[in-house]
Amino acid sequence: MQSIKILSIRVDRVTFDETLPLIHTFLTDGSQHQLITANPLMLLEAQKDSALKNVFDKASLVLPESSGIFWASKFSNTPLKEKIPGIDFMNFLLNYAQANNHSVFFLGAKEEVITKAVQNIKEKFPELKIAGYNNGYFSDKEESIISKIKTSKADILFVGLNIPFQEKWINKNLKSLGAKIAVGVGGSYDVFSGNLKRAPIWMIKLQIEWLFRLIQQPWRITRILKLSVFIIKVINEKLSNISSIFSSPQRGEDER
Repeated sequence: MQSIKILSIRVDRVTFDETLPLIHTFLTDGSQHQLITANPLMLLEAQKDSALKNVFDKASLVLPESSGIFWASKFSNTPLKEKIPGIDFMNFLLNYAQANNHSVFFLGAKEEVITKAVQNIKEKFPELKIAGYNNGYFSDKEESIISKIKTSKADILFVGLNIPFQEKWINKNLKSLGAKIAVGVGGSYDVFSGNLKRAPIWMIKLQIEWLFRLIQQPWRITRILKLSVFIIKVINEKLSNISSIFSSPQRGEDER
């Protein structure tokens, strides 16, 4: 599996179709695997947080979740193959789990949100084996939640906590959780619960799904503004690489 670096942070060059054999391997090789759906804000955090960067380095799969990541890869002349939105990947995993008799556990969001999300998931995937679920407010009983997940013997764990806290939390507790695959899904439970609508197909194709979400959640404007920082850093990184090429000694100069 090929990977690229954006702001020195790893992102894997995979398509949806190419993840299928990987998921099969992750669920059958006897190991435990963390999957990351990466967006620009996560890469900005990882660039300044060595512990988070290490989580990216150790993950079994780092997916290009957003249009920003996809743009950065093309701008840097290391184009990714396909954008893999987190909500679509979660649907993909749920469908795979149902078809192959794997059990799942849902962790995160408020109680009313996770309850409604699980209810809707049951309706959409009636044969899915749901090992359990729990809201994301457990700071005072973390050990009991970890034990609950392990006791459930879930094959796949979906974690919807704050980003990038969820990535660090999964990395820290992966061995104790027991799941073969653990993946951070951010705000996906809001979509599954119906609290948040997905953008129309035409907006998704134009890669402006972020605008539709901003209209529904105006408070996200601060996150959108941070994207300008990401864009500037990507541009500066490319200019720096170009500058280093032209400033490198010529062959004849090396030999003198």
